[in-house]
Amino acid sequence: MGSVRTPPGTATPGGPAPDAASAAEPDAAPARRPFPGSRHLPAAGVFLVIAALTVVGTVVLRSVVHNQERRLLRERAAEVVAYLTATSNQTAATLTALGEAAVATGHHNTLFQALAAPLASTGRTAAVAQQRGGRFVTVAAVGKLATVGRPVPASTARTLARSLPANGMVFSIEPEGAGRRYVQALRVAAATPTVVFLTGLLPATARSVPITANSPYRELDVAVYMGTEADPKALVIISGDRPNPAEQPISEIASVGADKVLIVVAARGPLVGRFPQLVPWLVLAAGLILAVLVALLVDVLTRRREYALNLVEQRTRAMYQAQMAAEAANRSKSEFLSRMSHELRTPLNAVLGFSQLLELDELSREQEQAVRQITKGGRHLLDLINEILDISQIETGTLALSPEAVQVREVIGETAALLRPLAADRGVHLLGDGNPPGADAYVFADRQRLKQILLNLIGNAIKYNREGGTVSITCSNPTGGTLRIQVTDTGPGIAKEHFDLLFTPFERLGAERSTIEGTGIGLALSRRLAEVMGGTLGVESTVGRGSTFWVEFPVVEGPVDRVERLGQVGAAPLQASGPERPAVLHVEDNLSNIQLIERVLAQRPGVRLIPAMQGRLGLELARQHRPALILLDLNLADVPGEDVLRALRDDPVTATIPVVIVSADAMPRQVQRLLAAGATAYLTKPIDVRHLLELVDRALADSEASAPSAGAAP
Repeated sequence: MGSVRTPPGTATPGGPAPDAASAAEPDAAPARRPFPGSRHLPAAGVFLVIAALTVVGTVVLRSVVHNQERRLLRERAAEVVAYLTATSNQTAATLTALGEAAVATGHHNTLFQALAAPLASTGRTAAVAQQRGGRFVTVAAVGKLATVGRPVPASTARTLARSLPANGMVFSIEPEGAGRRYVQALRVAAATPTVVFLTGLLPATARSVPITANSPYRELDVAVYMGTEADPKALVIISGDRPNPAEQPISEIASVGADKVLIVVAARGPLVGRFPQLVPWLVLAAGLILAVLVALLVDVLTRRREYALNLVEQRTRAMYQAQMAAEAANRSKSEFLSRMSHELRTPLNAVLGFSQLLELDELSREQEQAVRQITKGGRHLLDLINEILDISQIETGTLALSPEAVQVREVIGETAALLRPLAADRGVHLLGDGNPPGADAYVFADRQRLKQILLNLIGNAIKYNREGGTVSITCSNPTGGTLRIQVTDTGPGIAKEHFDLLFTPFERLGAERSTIEGTGIGLALSRRLAEVMGGTLGVESTVGRGSTFWVEFPVVEGPVDRVERLGQVGAAPLQASGPERPAVLHVEDNLSNIQLIERVLAQRPGVRLIPAMQGRLGLELARQHRPALILLDLNLADVPGEDVLRALRDDPVTATIPVVIVSADAMPRQVQRLLAAGATAYLTKPIDVRHLLELVDRALADSEASAPSAGAAP
């Protein structure tokens, strides 16, 4: 059925007529609408907040500028006081010399004339007077008002009389005609009361003194008054204009001789500069403009908030995807390098193998040289592949390290022994390769990687040296907590601008055009190995004199010293019950660690220790002696400890011998993996001696318990 439209004015069943409903709508409560300006409230609030902060900031800045202005004005006032005091002291010294010269020989004294001449040249009069019968009579004078032999005026005499008991120079200003007379008087030591004084005429109104670049009155309005009151009649000096009291001038009372003067100082202009004065108003204007702009933007930003959030989410997702892509690319690069190294090793194995077989045959001289070049090139490629793989493992954080306390002397000795034939072949002398001073210390590093670094440094020092040169290996302790191993050669040296290129992979600084073998990766790999082990590697060189490459690692306590210091001991020593003492096989290539285990097992006199410094030798000794316990290090020179563990478990003769892994690698994943591979326990370095002795005691007890049953077997 179709819908039925109701005509206007027709009542609908069960409801009022449309007209009635429409008429009732105005009487109903109207729907609440938001205040027309409510959408602008956030913008208005932002404007008020920023405007208020701006006003507060302006007031604070004005206060800072005002305080700085007052501080500078006080400093300038202090300069004026110091200047006037120094000038007064200088005048007093000159007057004293004048008085003494006049008392000694009279006013005809040449010295008196010479000292008074500069004062007289400025229009003043320098004179010496003596008190006779209650009056002061001038006995010597030079200047415009000089009157020798005559009594001084009464006004001047009052000042001279006041100077006799005073301890210093006194001043006075007295009216005289249309102007004023000033007097500076100072007592002179003599049998007759004697006074030296300086007098001159001042205009009725004080004039402004000229301003120079070095004047202390620069940038200031200064007024100097005799006495402690700002009396216009006592005004002596004006610099610029008379300070206006409305400008809050600085007033200082200074002692000048025996009298006091009032110094009033005001700034002629802003002492802090024009720009600091404008900064508060600039801040106010900028703040108000910013408030308006921000208020206008708030409304737009609130409307676009959802859009902005969506955009941020999209960009975050894009950044995450880019990061994942970069990590995937990095993994792909590492996997490519790893796969490339493995793929290249297979044909290189054939190349090197057959080239070595060809070297055993009888070849002509040309064939022998060709085969030698093939072998040489193959080994060069193999070294290059190994170093590239190491660098990629460092970058991806997959390089396996086993840092521990390593004695530097042992590593230097082993490295030098490997490179001594190369040095002899090139005619280079190795110095300090036995036991250089300081090499008995222990550093915290991976033994094999430290040896690899020293092989690179010493090998380069030999290869790039001159024939008959020397390579010295020394140790020093630059900071007290680290040990520096230095390799110094007498080669051509390296310019400082090339230092950074030294550690760039494949950069050989032109050596690729020479006959010296190398890949250009050794130094870059050595620096990264040092840094990943917590050390540093650097270079110092002088062109024409040689180079010094150094590597620095933290110094640590030796394992044996640590055990002795801690005084760790185990339970009561076990005694051997059979005719032959049970054995513990220790597979470790670090002599210090072997000595440590020897010292620990000295607590068990009934146990003999069998050391093995190579993994293959450890396998043979395990088959021969069938020890009660095997202590196995993972970081061995010839075979990885994990391969030794696998071989022990695969061999029926050694499958049941308990094996305790002793390693500096404490990663939980590594521990779980080796325990799952068949290790009995996993000890991390530094070794817990009590725990080790507990494992030894348990292994000896299990071995003794299984011995009768083994002997009873048919």
